[in-house]
Amino acid sequence: MIGRRAMLAAGLAAPAIRAEAQERPIQIMVGFTPGGNIDLAARMAAPFLEKYLGGQQIIVVNRPGAGGMIMLNEVSAAAPDGRIAALVSLPALVTALYDNTPRYRVESFAYVGLLTDEPYTIFVAPNSPYRSLTDLIEAARAKPEEITMAGAGIGSAPHLALMQLENASGARFTWLPTTGAGQAMQLVQGGHVVGSISTVSLTVRAHLQGALRVLALMERQRWDKAGDLPTVAEAGFPLAAGSARGFALPAATPEPILARWEEAVRRTAEDPDFRAIAERDFLIVRHMNRATMRGFVDEQYATYGQMWQRTPWKK
Repeated sequence: MIGRRAMLAAGLAAPAIRAEAQERPIQIMVGFTPGGNIDLAARMAAPFLEKYLGGQQIIVVNRPGAGGMIMLNEVSAAAPDGRIAALVSLPALVTALYDNTPRYRVESFAYVGLLTDEPYTIFVAPNSPYRSLTDLIEAARAKPEEITMAGAGIGSAPHLALMQLENASGARFTWLPTTGAGQAMQLVQGGHVVGSISTVSLTVRAHLQGALRVLALMERQRWDKAGDLPTVAEAGFPLAAGSARGFALPAATPEPILARWEEAVRRTAEDPDFRAIAERDFLIVRHMNRATMRGFVDEQYATYGQMWQRTPWKK
């Protein structure tokens, strides 16, 4: 009799357990501190994804550290039930693999859609003596490794962008690793480091408000949304670097869940309200579906891997 009652209780509890699981918020994981460009992009997208994923609550969870590796390790090992996703940044996702030993690999994730892609800027404090990229380069040539630039960890995408500039210009800087772009900006504004590299969505508005000075856009052509910003090409260095962001779930996530997420990312990218917010905040919308994003990840892995082999970081 006791056995039957226990079995009955278990049977009645099962739907309640399933219902409770359905009520759990969906988590979008960010591998950097609050206030940085990736965190802001996640919080901007969250309400739209919440709507297109059926109205389930979405919360943004920050797991900063090791250039995003801590978060990526966690998501790669998470339950494949569609309730935890990473906002991944490229090339940061792949560059973390070159000089580290993370638990994840490129194949550890199912990539459900790219949402944004934007160029980097090189910036300094508003009262900096360096008024152009040429000024900064000449100073770094004259005093190799005495000018400190801050940003996400060793081998991160901003760090590799600086390495591209060093290779092209012959200048040599010192890179100070931070937990994310927000902390790097604070260090620059506080005068603790000379400058940093981050995306247009984080820096252009601050530049226009006089809170920092953007010296150059890391593009070959000027950007129509901020036409006064010179490019690195205008200073004699025809290179480009930036950060693309999209969503990834654990690789074992079932196909119906992946299709649902892919559709939600697409509808977010096409939503006029999202695009208006992106325009306001200097965020560039660039959507890719699952297949295209996976090809983009593989391309980034190969491209930056070759760059890393040509110019390894000397610790």
